[in-house]
Amino acid sequence: MIAALEPPDDTSPLPVGTVIGGDVVEGVLGSGGFATVYQVRSPGGYVSALKLLPLDQGPERAERAWREVSLGTRLHHPNLVRQLGWGQWPVDEPRYLWVKLERVEGPTLDEWGLAPGRTLGELLDRVLEVARALAVSHEAGVLHRDVKEANILVNEHTGQAVLVDFGVGWHPAYPTLTKGMFPPGTPAYRAPEAWAYGRAHAGEQGAHYRAGVGDDLYAVGVVLYRLLTGRFPFRPAEHGGEDVEAVLHREPLPPHLVNPRVPLAVEEVCLRLLAKTPEARYPDAVVLCRVLEELRARTDVDWKQVPHPERRRPVKPWARRGRVLGVVGVGLAVALGAWWLGSGREVAPGGHTPEPVRAVAAPPAETPPPPAAAPPLAPRKDSAPVKQQQTSGPQPEATSKRRGAAMRNACLGLTGAALQACLGTPQQVPSERPAPPPQECPAGAVKVMTGTLGLSVGERKSVGLTDGPGQGRPVHVQEDATLRVGGHWEAGADHTGKGYKVALPTNTRLFGRLYVKQGRVYGRFTEARTPQGVTYPVCLELLDSSSHVGVELEPGSAPGKMMVSPYAQVRVVDRFP
Repeated sequence: MIAALEPPDDTSPLPVGTVIGGDVVEGVLGSGGFATVYQVRSPGGYVSALKLLPLDQGPERAERAWREVSLGTRLHHPNLVRQLGWGQWPVDEPRYLWVKLERVEGPTLDEWGLAPGRTLGELLDRVLEVARALAVSHEAGVLHRDVKEANILVNEHTGQAVLVDFGVGWHPAYPTLTKGMFPPGTPAYRAPEAWAYGRAHAGEQGAHYRAGVGDDLYAVGVVLYRLLTGRFPFRPAEHGGEDVEAVLHREPLPPHLVNPRVPLAVEEVCLRLLAKTPEARYPDAVVLCRVLEELRARTDVDWKQVPHPERRRPVKPWARRGRVLGVVGVGLAVALGAWWLGSGREVAPGGHTPEPVRAVAAPPAETPPPPAAAPPLAPRKDSAPVKQQQTSGPQPEATSKRRGAAMRNACLGLTGAALQACLGTPQQVPSERPAPPPQECPAGAVKVMTGTLGLSVGERKSVGLTDGPGQGRPVHVQEDATLRVGGHWEAGADHTGKGYKVALPTNTRLFGRLYVKQGRVYGRFTEARTPQGVTYPVCLELLDSSSHVGVELEPGSAPGKMMVSPYAQVRVVDRFP
């Protein structure tokens, strides 16, 4: 028989074999600043997840722990994580509240949905299941307030989406706990009305935005947009945070312009969810469910369409250009129209101004015929010189400039290879070198990262690929790469109520290697050096701002010359794949 062990100090995970609520701890599933989740097994062999929330870190945290338990008792649905039990531990002198939850085995929604081969029908089914979960939750008076792909798991046994983590949920029966302007949540999924409230009440003491049903629905719109296009509706601001001005006043680029495989009927639902006011969205999650069900029943939509097909073999440079031209066919047609008008105005469907964002779109399965040649352009500083065609007569300089401006404005919102194709200039791709084989981390790196620095495998941090502020312009990087950590890299709560431990300070340098593969730059970083000269072995991989592995090549790239965005992320790994 396994004895119930005494609780360890606040900084250590529970040892395997600890008994809580009759279940035996088998290991850690994950941890954050407020709670640790363990895998536990019942005497009958049933495996579940047990979330351990501290009660001795202040009244606000204790109240939030009790609130999470109470909210879980109100929610029962196949698309909501099931709460199996709760209690206090240790029984004699409780220091923790434990919540036992159904263990949902499977990937997060973005990991699942952006994998090659998922059909449009599968993607919409998962979003419909999230809408059903929210309908039940909202009917019970519970707002989730942090709907995002990381909180939606795809159950590998049932194939259905499961909405998890109501840790920042809200119910009118409970008092407001957050003292700041906004409730807890993820800024990239925050609705425009929340940002508008923040601006209107900036500096006002005690001002606090109260989320509503529309906030959860807007977040579903962001989730759907990402599943359709592989990117967020709005690009980050130059300083790396949210572009609030864009969220408040600009329309997101229509998904079918980012990914031509997106049907207009599906796009219509997505854009309505992203409307600027809650009144312009769907009235509630029940109506959203009905709309999605009716949409899914339509026979004029190809539900077997694959929005993100897998690239089967490397594409030759000439074929790559043809595919890029196919991806931006609509944008190129708009560009030609603007050139014909010669007005220099930005052209967009429906009178909306598309936000200048990166076009991340999967190429068509077949290479389309090349479109008509674009009109001549004036050379740009960040692109290869454009060879002008000879004409029979002189062309007025003003007309040439006007046409060039019109083309550039019409291509607004496209970057990288897509922008080059829209402008009629082939994208130069640096010479590829073979991808390195799977590799173990440097000796002791994982222990240093998780022990000495207090980081967790999977944890991410924003970094810069330039010493300066970057100004949002592409930067030239070498294979022997150096990244700069922007802002302190904090490593979770120190469990004393005094905030977070700084794992790596601002301006820590990360050293590693970069390589190019199929139009993206990948990186492995194995050493961190602080401004004080302390060096740590690390194991970090390069991600883009949307948390996809690698970063996209930018205009101006050429053989032997990698141009990339100055902003990226790195992720802690325990092995290089």
